[in-house]
Amino acid sequence: MQHFKDVHFFHTPSQGNIYTIVELPMTSGSTKLLVASLKREIYCFEFQESPSGSLIPSCKEVSFTYIPNGAEIISMDAFNKNNNSNEFIIGITIIKNSNDSEGRLENYLNIYSGEDTEEFNIESVAQSCLNVELNFIPYKLLHTYLVTWNDELLNKEVVFVLSGSDNQVHVYKENMADHIYKELDNLEYFPEFTKTPSPVIWIDIYYSPDYSERVTSFACECGYVKLLKVDVRSNKVIYNFSTRFGNYISRVYISPENDVPEDKLFKKNLTFTDIMRQRRTERSTSSKRLNLIVINTILPSVIFHDILKYGLSKYSTLPRINTTNISTTCEVADIDFDGEKEILIGTSSEEIMVYKRDSEKVWWLEEVKKMTSPILGIKCVDVTGDGVKDLVILSMKGVQVLQYEQGYLQRILNSKIENITVPDVSELNIKK
Repeated sequence: MQHFKDVHFFHTPSQGNIYTIVELPMTSGSTKLLVASLKREIYCFEFQESPSGSLIPSCKEVSFTYIPNGAEIISMDAFNKNNNSNEFIIGITIIKNSNDSEGRLENYLNIYSGEDTEEFNIESVAQSCLNVELNFIPYKLLHTYLVTWNDELLNKEVVFVLSGSDNQVHVYKENMADHIYKELDNLEYFPEFTKTPSPVIWIDIYYSPDYSERVTSFACECGYVKLLKVDVRSNKVIYNFSTRFGNYISRVYISPENDVPEDKLFKKNLTFTDIMRQRRTERSTSSKRLNLIVINTILPSVIFHDILKYGLSKYSTLPRINTTNISTTCEVADIDFDGEKEILIGTSSEEIMVYKRDSEKVWWLEEVKKMTSPILGIKCVDVTGDGVKDLVILSMKGVQVLQYEQGYLQRILNSKIENITVPDVSELNIKK
């Protein structure tokens, strides 16, 4: 990460948690970020173009309705319901003390939506709220597709998935006619979400490219990790694996693996047939070979390899260093542009550990970058809209943005241009 430079930091008045940073990818190519602190404040961070044409960072507090004084924000999530415009749906879970003499907690899922307009207005979205009262303390909030099949794909709509203190995972779908969100029967639509031994801390869901299969993994507070594959057509569980770690799991991450890195494609001296063969290999393997990364808070984190073939039986551990206390989060991204993804793990000891895979497919600790406070979240997103992803770090003190040095990007670009050539198409029999 020596090729990154600090470009901006904004302070939050109180800390957030591993659930309180959300990306809003705009149709323009840039990304806005929503960041919440536990004590009710929510901020929208973005880079805006100045009159001179330069990009300047902007951070403003957004007043979301129906988040009363004294409430605590637990988790957030957002998705765009329209591929052609910025029509975002934002979910925020909160807890607050009730006004009765017993001092019970009241829990809500607030769902905010805006009109389909050309310009995205976060303040307008924040004023339109639907409340879903919860009878449990909320944990992880995310969205996924609810897919229905007959002989072919019939419908694909986005639903909210929320884990809770009742050791269950709940699914909420919008009722278009009444414009309200109702909880679905999991057994009917998501048979993998049965009652768990303890609250679910993190969930990750991966659909096959044709949406005929779904792979789901989740981790519980007690260290229980489960991996399931579902046939979406029949809504039946195809396989079901589980294991238990000896301590708290902070995150699970299903990571597709490409057998043919991008920098191996379009090399000089390749024929057209060679290039098309490599492309076919990449398409066929990237959808079938999945790894599951389990971030262990105290013990070394674990990678389960090729989970569609081996389940949880083939794995390796990621090395730790003595200064590391608690591993809190991770991100998987190609940060050095070599076509191979790296694993970035954030820790409570103010470190980001970068793991890289060598030619023997063995993961090793390449670098440890020191930060200024404990890490809660890592996002690899394009916040400026220039086509190059940046690193956004949520810490206990605020949000830090890291960007590539321009000289490094230019060297990478020049190197890739030198390796690109027009393939030899003389072998093709093209009729005039």
